[in-house]
Amino acid sequence: MSSRTFILLLLPLLIDEAMVVNAESISPKDRNFFETQIRPVLVKQCLECHSAKTNNTVKLDAPLAVAEAAAIVAMLRAAEKKPHHKPLAEQGIRDFERWIKLGAPWPAAADPQTNDSLWAFQPISQPIVPRVKNSRWARDPLDWFVLARLAQEKLKPADDATPTVLIRRMYIDLTGLPPTVEAVEAFRKEYANDRSKAVEKLVDQLLASPHFGERWGRHWLDLARFGESNGNDGLGRNASFPHAWRYRDYVIEAFNRDTPYDRFLTEQIAGDLLPAKSEPERDRNLVATGFLAIGSKPAKAMNQNFDMDVVADQINVVSTAVMGLSVACARCHDHKHDPIPTRDYYALAGIFTSTETLWGKAANEKLTAPATALHQLKTMTRKDARPDPTLAATAGVPKFAENYHTVIDALKPELHLNFQSAPKGFTVKQDVKFSTDNAGAFGGGWLEGQLKKNVDAYTVSFWFRNDLENNARAVTAYLFSRGPKGANGAPGDQVGIGGNYKNNPHAGKLFVFNGNGGVSIKGKTIVPPNTWNHLVFVRDGKRATLYLNGNAESELKTEMPVTTRGARDIFIGGRNDYFSLTLEGNMAEFALFPRALDPAEILQLHTASGRPKGSGKKLAPQKSPKPTPGNLAMGVREGKKPADAKINKNGESNKLGEAVPRGFLSATKKADAVNIDPKQSGRQQLAQWLTHPSHPLTARVMVNRVWLHLFGRAIVDTPDDFGVYGARPTHPELLDHLAQRFIAEKWSVKKLIRAIVLSRTYQLGSQPTAAQVRADPDNRWLARHHRRRLDAESVRDSILAASGQLNRAPRHGSDVSQLDVLINWPPGESAVIHRPSTHRSIYLCLLRHAPPPELSAFDLPTGVKPMGQRHVTTAPTSALYLMNNEMVVKQSRRFAVQLLDKAGADPASRVRWAFRRALQRDPSRTETQRVIKLVNTLQTETGNPENETSIWATICQALLTTSEFRYID
Repeated sequence: MSSRTFILLLLPLLIDEAMVVNAESISPKDRNFFETQIRPVLVKQCLECHSAKTNNTVKLDAPLAVAEAAAIVAMLRAAEKKPHHKPLAEQGIRDFERWIKLGAPWPAAADPQTNDSLWAFQPISQPIVPRVKNSRWARDPLDWFVLARLAQEKLKPADDATPTVLIRRMYIDLTGLPPTVEAVEAFRKEYANDRSKAVEKLVDQLLASPHFGERWGRHWLDLARFGESNGNDGLGRNASFPHAWRYRDYVIEAFNRDTPYDRFLTEQIAGDLLPAKSEPERDRNLVATGFLAIGSKPAKAMNQNFDMDVVADQINVVSTAVMGLSVACARCHDHKHDPIPTRDYYALAGIFTSTETLWGKAANEKLTAPATALHQLKTMTRKDARPDPTLAATAGVPKFAENYHTVIDALKPELHLNFQSAPKGFTVKQDVKFSTDNAGAFGGGWLEGQLKKNVDAYTVSFWFRNDLENNARAVTAYLFSRGPKGANGAPGDQVGIGGNYKNNPHAGKLFVFNGNGGVSIKGKTIVPPNTWNHLVFVRDGKRATLYLNGNAESELKTEMPVTTRGARDIFIGGRNDYFSLTLEGNMAEFALFPRALDPAEILQLHTASGRPKGSGKKLAPQKSPKPTPGNLAMGVREGKKPADAKINKNGESNKLGEAVPRGFLSATKKADAVNIDPKQSGRQQLAQWLTHPSHPLTARVMVNRVWLHLFGRAIVDTPDDFGVYGARPTHPELLDHLAQRFIAEKWSVKKLIRAIVLSRTYQLGSQPTAAQVRADPDNRWLARHHRRRLDAESVRDSILAASGQLNRAPRHGSDVSQLDVLINWPPGESAVIHRPSTHRSIYLCLLRHAPPPELSAFDLPTGVKPMGQRHVTTAPTSALYLMNNEMVVKQSRRFAVQLLDKAGADPASRVRWAFRRALQRDPSRTETQRVIKLVNTLQTETGNPENETSIWATICQALLTTSEFRYID
């Protein structure tokens, strides 16, 4: 008996047949999942041998019991496979396992609908704003549509959200970050004076924030199936995409610029074909086409369908992201009621087979995706980004006088680092890159080492460039430190640049912090960012002096030596403590001398080094740099011989049918509006067709996506399926009203968001009345706002914001951008790539099938397929993560350190400070009493009342695990 037969006989005895889902009870989302992820696999891989037309006892063309469905998975995983079928990719197997957990839903045949009757393919209407009794309640015409439906359902809207709830909702929705304590207090005062003006001012402020693009760019990256590695190609390989980050930065910038949505789509589909007025615009257009190139590729080996698999991914991302349609099923055959026939699929396929996709190289190209070229860029893709460390050779590396090293050698340094490679005797912590151009690139990391012998008198000299603007912390960056590891308050020297926290008097200036007595030296000159500067710090037995660019900044004089006895540990580019206030920029020619140099020697040292080339202005690459790994980008370009594609029977490339002229979907009325030049691929015409104001899907789909991200539920509950298996809109007139406004406002996403956020509907509270729950438990009619969980990125970013450690500056590049192509990663090796970082989560390295561990517990998309709406699972792993994860524990401690430093000694004040920081509100009297009681209990149990940091860290972590912290009301 074969293993397959045995499994089929055994499983019905073990699994309850009652778990089968009735066809009539299948939700639109489950129906869509079956039609897009399950049925195509059955058709392509199974029905040839397992259908009613065959004699096989196993039939897979009709509804299955859960036991039979589970047997399919066992068959797919079993070692005994038919030799003429390739193994199903791991993601495909996971899709079947998810299908079983849903109860193996098998939709009944859809109600017959012609293309003329399907609502989504009808022209966008011009609905008349309905009249309502309580017209004063509305603040925007969209409110009238909502209020009219509520009246029809005999429902009343909830009360307005409180200002505290509203500001948190707006901050999270528009920037992905919680508001600061100061922002909440200011908004509450303005709200009390004039509600409308306060909300308008806040929404305009948030839309103008650079964090807006980071938040809404992440939504688009979900749709673009963004990833920085290929994912498992079916043969255990996961090659990296070192240049994918450029597309990420392009998307962020596009949303911050409010690039019109029609232009945004055109750039991504045909940016290489668009005229450009400047080299930066040309580069931006090329990077945009990464949309079509960053998808996961199957293995080339044993896969005759490789080229068409790549095309299928491109068709899928365009159709799903832009039109809210899946056309994947049409690759193999026509569906009886599906408006997308196979001919339409291959009309689109011809456009992409006539396009050359540029994804770069991959190791062992015979087994994985073959190597391709990449776009070569002429300028930085973002002017406001910090220079890529890999471009240091063309971006103004210090040029020293010929006698510079002679001068240094004559002064007999104990230590001299040129940053060409990792220095011997030093440990590299986190992100530090070395270069043959003598300029180390610090991206949030530092070097740790030790002096050969302990000395009180010494001199440090180095060139540095700081790429961080002054931030809201007390310290922008530590440059050099000497003292015990992690010691805050121990003897030692820490040289840094001040931040602007609480109007810090040395913000942007150099300072020296001595653990014995606070800030001991305060500089007098603002250190400009993005500029090379020369720093010298001198200490002798009676004074310490700080020099910037050859000039004395300030000095500390004392009759008693400020000792550093026992402090042999040194840190370059940062400091090893809880705060990770590290340099982000470059450093060159670090030298440490075991004595105090005199002023003449210091002047000689500075004069010999000379001013670095370009040190007086912001760095930029040369106008025409030679192509280097740092200015390459993934994307597409025109194929050499554009041609129509032939139908692949059953999706197999070796079973060819007739050629289909390149074109678009015949189901829409504008299918023939744009003609394709036979000498071109047709991508530019595809973009024109998609963005035509009369296209029935493009504006509706985007409006629906925006509504989803602002309300937690879309008007069309299946945002990625506007087809026959998708849900119908709950408010069709409202959807068309917003779509028409979107087009009329020149496709401005920011104006659309602004209008919705300023509406009364958006500003409702989320607490339902008993009547609302009875009449509308799912809140389909919008009588209240949806309460929803923070996504993975916002959970992590909010934790870092609460602890005061969030680095809000944009991060240039990626952890994989400096690495060779990775392949055959052993288990756990990908963890090496995910280095600790305090930047926003969108800048973390997103490896397919090896996501950042801080995000994996909260339903982060895999990046394999477009995802317009993330899954939200309620699993114990999320709670366990917040209770036990090392990052959460560490940030909770840093949260507590700040609390003890800033909240004073009064326990009630401390509780209030912690609640405001974590939850953006004051605690109730009962909550305050309970927390204080818990603190007292912990002090008694630990037997160490002075161990305040650990006790309050427990309190802080408890706040971070609350549902109030994890949800938006």
